[in-house]
Amino acid sequence: MLKQFSIILSIYFLGEIIQKASGIPIPGNVIGMLILFFGLYTGIIKLNLIGKISEFLLDNLAFFFLPAGISLITCFTLLEGKLTVIIVVSLISTVVTMAVTGLTVELVKKFLARKPAKAACCIENGGNKGSKSNSNKSRSGINTKRMHTCEKRAEEES
Repeated sequence: MLKQFSIILSIYFLGEIIQKASGIPIPGNVIGMLILFFGLYTGIIKLNLIGKISEFLLDNLAFFFLPAGISLITCFTLLEGKLTVIIVVSLISTVVTMAVTGLTVELVKKFLARKPAKAACCIENGGNKGSKSNSNKSRSGINTKRMHTCEKRAEEES
């Protein structure tokens, strides 16, 4: 886990260095998260390299909010007259966050539901209907080529 934590920490430091060196008005930790995201997306960083520490950090995420909560308690005199505004803003931002998250999940579900159906159609149409195991071995290259062609057509349609 120490190796996994060092990978995440070094990506965080890389984001901080990029932010300080370039003067970009984006926090270094956000740049680090973007680096981690693109590293995982492109396959440069494999999920198994950071999987256990990621689960540990997510399981204990509430613990990391304790310092912020304690800071609010110590600065309560500054927030004393603004309690109504803080509650209203918190409620509005919660509703907006829930709505955006719900819409995003629905869009992703529709997108993912559409992809496998097209791929299944390609396999069914270009697959090996009624072929025997001996002829299947000799035709596997043809079937693979048909499937790739069908997948490309399905991607072009969407």
